[in-house]
Amino acid sequence: MNRISSKHFILFIVGVSFISLKTYPSIFINIAGRDTWISAIIASILFIAILLYLVNIMFKTNSYDINDVFVGSMPKILSLSLLVLFSITLFLNSLESAVVEVNALHSTLFLETPVWYALCFFLFPTFFIFSKKLRTILIFVLTCTFLLIINDIIFTLLFQKYSNLDNLLPVLGNGFSINIITTAFYILGCYSAFMISIPYLRYIDDYKHIRTHTFKGGLIVVAISIVAIIGVITSFGPLRAANIFYPEFVMSQKIEFIDFFESGELFFIVQTVLGFFIKYILATYSILVIFHRYIKNKPLFIGIYSFIIFSLAVYLGGSNYYLYYLLKYMQIINLVGFILIPLIVFTCYSIKYKSKSTKISK
Repeated sequence: MNRISSKHFILFIVGVSFISLKTYPSIFINIAGRDTWISAIIASILFIAILLYLVNIMFKTNSYDINDVFVGSMPKILSLSLLVLFSITLFLNSLESAVVEVNALHSTLFLETPVWYALCFFLFPTFFIFSKKLRTILIFVLTCTFLLIINDIIFTLLFQKYSNLDNLLPVLGNGFSINIITTAFYILGCYSAFMISIPYLRYIDDYKHIRTHTFKGGLIVVAISIVAIIGVITSFGPLRAANIFYPEFVMSQKIEFIDFFESGELFFIVQTVLGFFIKYILATYSILVIFHRYIKNKPLFIGIYSFIIFSLAVYLGGSNYYLYYLLKYMQIINLVGFILIPLIVFTCYSIKYKSKSTKISK
């Protein structure tokens, strides 16, 4: 049975929306400093507003297939072109997932392990998952996302005693600068990965409470993300936090629990491996969902797709500095592909739907 409930959709939103922000928050702290958490709050408000706006349009029009929304929003050539751009953004998020995961593991725990070797262990399991029916992928994503949330809660609780709230002071010490707004949009670019989950709305069995559960999913993402940013800043201070590639790995090394548990690198490993694996699986399968009519040979498509990911990831994952430089611009791409384009398409679709409804009522 390839169906999910609207409650399950909460985990789909959570599974793709916060992992990037938690893994490389130093990119954003480097811009906004100790006030990055304020930027995160601004981005969070925009994120929830956009998420609810898009889902509300689908609810009111009773259209939960993203293909129908794109095709029905504007002339066919233009709508298909925008759908292709949206799909390219999905591909880039798949690439980001593969690159960041292997680079994070290579840079922290497995310094002598080549990137290509780590990529093999990342990509080969995906062949097995993609060979199964959608039901297997749904079960895998739901289980892993739940474990990811539990892992984050335990890590946050264990690390509280190492935080120093004085590192957040003075709040707005340099005033409300343009850097805070700029960082808010960068963070919104991270949040915008929620669009990866939108193609799966078509598999929900009951849409009665979809808006409520979508809102709950957004709140969970916001809570995890803001707590994570505050945790990094209060742990290292804004200057040090801005100059660590993967700060939560260093944070995990400080953990000690009643002389029994030391060095919680396991929390970072679980978060990184599961988080980006979920994001990769969902982003890639979203492309399969969107273009299922045109992909006649699924194994061949996955093979070519994985080879392209492997080739690009080996090149991009070898240098931390080059990768972090690109990740900043990745958020801008996300803003265009996952925020601007869907807002235009969904708004046009809503206007056309209201226009048709008005004509029919007359």
